[in-house]
Amino acid sequence: MFSKNLALALVGLVFFLTTVAFILGKPKPKDKRLYPIIKKYMPFKVENGLGGLKILRKDDPSFKEEPDAVNFYHTLQALEQEWAKKHLKISNNKLKILDENGKTIKEIELKNKKEFEFIHKYFGVK
Repeated sequence: MFSKNLALALVGLVFFLTTVAFILGKPKPKDKRLYPIIKKYMPFKVENGLGGLKILRKDDPSFKEEPDAVNFYHTLQALEQEWAKKHLKISNNKLKILDENGKTIKEIELKNKKEFEFIHKYFGVK
């Protein structure tokens, strides 16, 4: 009933779609020095559940996002960018991390142009 060519075509299609999903779902590169520091102050945490990865908020137990695998990192980045609009500010070669009231809780010196570009591209902060 199945021909050998049809089976090979199906295997090829599955391989192609898997590769495309992997490429689309790949997270954007993060700065190895800045991102871990900033992440400590972000309210989001990633948790592994039975249905896959979940995005939770440390300060809001009712918040839970469960995007599919392809969109997971894009959803996480969008949430982080929304948070960054209010909580990250650049002034005088320093990145300021602000609390809910706009008070500076951490200052990080930006050492080079690559770090400025990361903050701008990843978080959308100018």
